[in-house]
Amino acid sequence: MFPALFRDPDAAKRLLDTIIESPNGRRSMSRLARTCKAMCEPTLNVLWRELDSLLPLISLFPNNIMKRARRPGLGLAKAPNAEDWDRVLAYGERVRRIAYIESSPSVSPSVFAIIAENRPVPYILPHLQTLIWRVETATGLERSTLFLNPELQSLILEVGTRIPQLGAYLVNVCSQTQLTAFSFSSPTSLPETFTDLVRSQNTLEKLALVAPGALSSQVGQWAASLPALHTLELDLTGRSIIAVEGFFDDIVSSGAATPSEASSDSGVFSGDEIDFTEIKKSSLRLTGDLHSGGVFTDLRSLQLTGEVANIAVFLKHITSELTSLELVIEDPPDMADWQDLSVLICERFSRALLSLRISATGASRFTELVRATSRAAADQPSRHLPLQYLSSLPALIRLEIDLPESTLFFNEDLRYIAKACPNIETLRLCPMARFSGTSGPNLTLEGIASLTQSCMRLQNLALVLDARPGSAETLSALEVSSSSLLRLHVGHSIVDDPLHTTILLSHLAPHLELLKWFHEKNRPGYVEANAQGWQKVSDWLPHLQGLRLMERTKALGREVKRSTKEQSVDATIKKTYVNKFAHVRPKVVEQGIQSAPSLVDRMVQIKPDLLSVFVDATPTCVETAVDATPDVAHQSVGVGPVMADAEVDATPPPDTKSMETSFDDTAHLFQKYGDIHAIPSVLPAILTGLLTLACRVFLTYPLTLPMHMLDKSLSMLHAPKKNGDEPSNENHELQGTPYNSAPSTAELLDHDIPPGCYHEYYSSADWKGRVSIEHVETITVTVAASKDEEVEHNSRQGLSKEGKTESVEQTTPNIFATRHFTLNVDQPYSRSHYNLAMAEVKKQERDFTPEVNDLLPETQSLSESGRLSEALDKLFALEKQTRNASDLPSTTRLAKAALEQCYKAKDYAQLNAATNLLSKKHGQLKGVVQAMVEQAMTWLAEIKQREGDAKWLELVETLRSVTEGKIFLETPRARVTLLLSHYHETLSKLPSAKASAIKEELQTASDLLSDLQVETYSSMERREKTEFILEQMRLLIALARLKDAEVAGKGKKEEKNAIGGGETEWVEARVGGRKVNETFLKAKENEDLKLKFYDLMIQQALHQTAYLEVAKHYEKVWDTPSITDDESKSRAALEHIVYYVVLAPHNNEQSDMLHHWFVNPVLEKLELHYNLVKSFVTRELMRWPGIESIYGPFLRTTPVFSNTAQWEDLHTRVIEHNIRVVSQYYTRIRLSRLTTLLDLTAQQTEETLARLVVSKTIWARIDRPAGIVSFTPKRSAEDVMNDWSSDMQRLLGLVEKTWMGMNAALAAQSRVKA
Repeated sequence: MFPALFRDPDAAKRLLDTIIESPNGRRSMSRLARTCKAMCEPTLNVLWRELDSLLPLISLFPNNIMKRARRPGLGLAKAPNAEDWDRVLAYGERVRRIAYIESSPSVSPSVFAIIAENRPVPYILPHLQTLIWRVETATGLERSTLFLNPELQSLILEVGTRIPQLGAYLVNVCSQTQLTAFSFSSPTSLPETFTDLVRSQNTLEKLALVAPGALSSQVGQWAASLPALHTLELDLTGRSIIAVEGFFDDIVSSGAATPSEASSDSGVFSGDEIDFTEIKKSSLRLTGDLHSGGVFTDLRSLQLTGEVANIAVFLKHITSELTSLELVIEDPPDMADWQDLSVLICERFSRALLSLRISATGASRFTELVRATSRAAADQPSRHLPLQYLSSLPALIRLEIDLPESTLFFNEDLRYIAKACPNIETLRLCPMARFSGTSGPNLTLEGIASLTQSCMRLQNLALVLDARPGSAETLSALEVSSSSLLRLHVGHSIVDDPLHTTILLSHLAPHLELLKWFHEKNRPGYVEANAQGWQKVSDWLPHLQGLRLMERTKALGREVKRSTKEQSVDATIKKTYVNKFAHVRPKVVEQGIQSAPSLVDRMVQIKPDLLSVFVDATPTCVETAVDATPDVAHQSVGVGPVMADAEVDATPPPDTKSMETSFDDTAHLFQKYGDIHAIPSVLPAILTGLLTLACRVFLTYPLTLPMHMLDKSLSMLHAPKKNGDEPSNENHELQGTPYNSAPSTAELLDHDIPPGCYHEYYSSADWKGRVSIEHVETITVTVAASKDEEVEHNSRQGLSKEGKTESVEQTTPNIFATRHFTLNVDQPYSRSHYNLAMAEVKKQERDFTPEVNDLLPETQSLSESGRLSEALDKLFALEKQTRNASDLPSTTRLAKAALEQCYKAKDYAQLNAATNLLSKKHGQLKGVVQAMVEQAMTWLAEIKQREGDAKWLELVETLRSVTEGKIFLETPRARVTLLLSHYHETLSKLPSAKASAIKEELQTASDLLSDLQVETYSSMERREKTEFILEQMRLLIALARLKDAEVAGKGKKEEKNAIGGGETEWVEARVGGRKVNETFLKAKENEDLKLKFYDLMIQQALHQTAYLEVAKHYEKVWDTPSITDDESKSRAALEHIVYYVVLAPHNNEQSDMLHHWFVNPVLEKLELHYNLVKSFVTRELMRWPGIESIYGPFLRTTPVFSNTAQWEDLHTRVIEHNIRVVSQYYTRIRLSRLTTLLDLTAQQTEETLARLVVSKTIWARIDRPAGIVSFTPKRSAEDVMNDWSSDMQRLLGLVEKTWMGMNAALAAQSRVKA
């Protein structure tokens, strides 16, 4: 059979094409190739002829070199060898069409480099004819060069971004191929040299350019010069009429026979004359008098996208006999432009036009989608698209109109179509249009009688109508019955009386073979009553059609008896010739028109007004005497060592052993022990001395060198600067200081003190509280003082007039708490004391309260008199002294007074400068900075109300810069940042704000708060922390919704689950929710925060369709005392708990929560919701029509189930519940019976079963040939044997029990007989 069939290649090709285009055609073809050897090669050729991806081709490589990673896609782990290419090259010869999408992750990009380096032949797809390439990057575009072979005929490029290498790529394409079809789509402009690059492609038959710059005059000239071009596609969206006209500027019309007719310049005086061609064209175009010759004379198919006015202007220049015209217009169109376009089509293309298709642009369809999903969609009626302007299209065979908004037609429009298009075969008038409940379709079933009567070739009809019963006149008229109408698609049509509709339809179309209507339950717009009505019409129609045809056949078969009569007739032809002459003379009228332009000469005298002004520019000189005599101050400074004479009593105490002896005693000692027996006792002492010396030389001395270097560095570091890099108003002269107030270390470091002083001084101290007199004498740091002061100083050193030594016991003072410490000669300090003395100020050295009390009134009066700078100078001078003395209260008062005076003077620039200056002072106290920030924050509200946003923003930025990086100011910084974030959010809500500005401001507000990690702030209260985190979550969710809406507006709905749109913000909001301590929210005083938190968590969970999480959140809301006390709020929360726990997919947690609420007595108060939960808890079937009729009227009015998606989810949960119930009661069931129980189709039943099996909710297997579903898993041999063993034990137990009972009965009978 098959060899005979394949003797005719055309028949075999048509058969295989029909199979592969049918549903599941590729699967059927693959099975056919594996089943029949004779059909293997032809079916494989058809299967591999068109590939939608490179994945099947890459999969032909052996498995041992494949890299099957999830991302970025299928790839090669290593380079293939020669044997690995055999299958790829064999199947590559069958490929005729292939497509590649760079954004698809199915194939790894690394594959292309491996193929390019290791391919054994130049072209792995040698017979490729069509290449579709959709890329976003220049690298992705370059990969297509692997498939450019000489046999390539069609190239379709879709480029997402601007690629600089596009010109070089086009040169490469033109050098390797000679195309017959070329399509280029890009949101960026065409290269400037595009026409020069592709000029060699002169065999193009199809051309599609959808990119800015496609309407340039150079492109038009090049396209018109293509000799074989018969199909053209252009995008006119957003272009002006001038730009559309410019497409034809450089095209030489077909009527121009000489160069002078195509150009206004003869060429003789080209160098001297001015070319007015462009000016003349622009003037004629504006006045509408520009007439163009015929262009694109061989064009047969044209597709235009854009506004109706632009399309009409473009079609005015086309004079070819178009056979196919496809228009993608903005809906709804302007009625005047639509009328002009319709009249133009009928005038220009009525003789040859066979197909006319009118559809809407993507922007119009998205606008209609937004309008349809809004709440006010039902109040917006559809628009009428009049068809009366299509007056004459006698050759038209196919007319399709598919618009989203202009969907309203009348019976009169059908009569116009029937009159204008008598040969039409296919008519489609928005068959998928939907109408609201208040306004239905105006077309009626009786209205199509005009089509069936006038259009004798009408075969396909698709429209939305109101199937009302027909009138007696229509039912009795036989001429309205069509013998050609075979297929009718009624879409969302309304049917009230199926029987009368069937009667009328069988009369109008007795040969109708296919009746289609909208019956998909899961899609919006589905009306069950209409679907069931049309189902009845479809069931009854064949029977009534049979009756109609049988009646008409019998009526036509009756013989009509006619009376006949014989009669002779004279059939002689009589000819009469009459000669008449007519004098014909044309009437000639000569008329001359003299036209002369009116010339007007006008002279305009322009004389500028001159004005002479003399300005005295003599500089004013003022002589002023300035006394520049420098102030010279002489002061003597006495520098000398402190000398102290004292006698030292070296007599050792009785309890002290002294090692000091005279020379004579020592000599006597050696003489005393100088015998030979004393040598062994002296040797250990000598060895110990040598060891000590070696330790000092090799260990102690190297360690002392770094300490000497450290002392040297410290002394040099604190030496005064010679160049005056940091000028100061302080007096650095070393004044005579009385010994009752010893000089501080800071004062000492500000003067020329020998570097070795500190080391010498500190190393001479006895750190047990004593000081040696000879060490005190070596101190080199002294001050000039009087003799009395020296005496007083000497007395403080512990020296008596009698020259006796006084031992002074003192405790070491605590100098670690202050930055400045007093150098006391009585008590020196070590290096570690010196290092710790430069730490943070913690001890006050002096109280400046009297000075501050005297200065504040004075500066207040100065600032009130307008001398603010002078007042600030005085405050800053005293502030420096109090700051160096670590007087925190006085420094705080001075800093706050300075800021307050700037604020009262309304000098906000000075206020910001003073705040920055005071906060950055060296050694500034933390309490001062904190007090300044808190004081400035109290003025923010008043400044914003009084001075506006500009001054307020300056102060806010100043406070943020001051508080940046300071842990002790983290709480004030967070509060100021919150105010700034609310300000940016307010800007995003302005009515005049643009979409980009709204997104930018909201992004700024969210980023400002997200940068604050308030959960780590120890100085902030827990409630305030929680408020900040909730505010972060709220702004993140608002920004995420805005980004999701923007992505949906661009038609990227598939990117919702990807990291794109607002998905990043949703993740951050979820992370922020984990920072909130839910235990803290349980307190009664935090109920407002608790409700706000769970409201945000519910929004986040609904975004992820996590219904069980939503139910848990509502349960926490219901458990709040304020909600429980309010009956209405408690009821609402309880209802939402029921809704979402029912909508959640079945698992252990969902089942536990469902049963928990079922036994809760609170739920019994809500009878309807209790019954709904009971239906899901009870192991019984729930028929969806019953659920829909009982609970549907109430649930569809709730905010939850008013959404179609959630209503469909409820339907899915009911189906899943029913399948679980069936699996518990049935081990095997027929698929037809299961579909009846579930009220689904077979395909829907299989899909639901597969989903439950994958989620491991049930175990099931489907035997498709037998149509049986099995819910019992196949048991292993061990399970069977275990069950058999258990059953046998039970059986033996019963036998033994029975045997014992029989024995007992027999024993009883024997006793009775005895």
